[in-house]
Amino acid sequence: MTANQFRAALARLELSQLGAARLFGVGERSPRRWASGDADVPPPVAILLNLLLENKITKADVNMMKR
Repeated sequence: MTANQFRAALARLELSQLGAARLFGVGERSPRRWASGDADVPPPVAILLNLLLENKITKADVNMMKR
């Protein structure tokens, strides 16, 4: 997933970078680095975003996975 795809996914999901950090259980800087292209989007995050975009899982599902 490219930085542009990451930013587009967040926009479609109406998810801020801070919201993404909380959803994926990462530090606040990680989504900023992914969105800017300074770091690669980790494959598990890309997979979850794609599943969210395809309505195969919900944000609640992702939150339940963290427990």
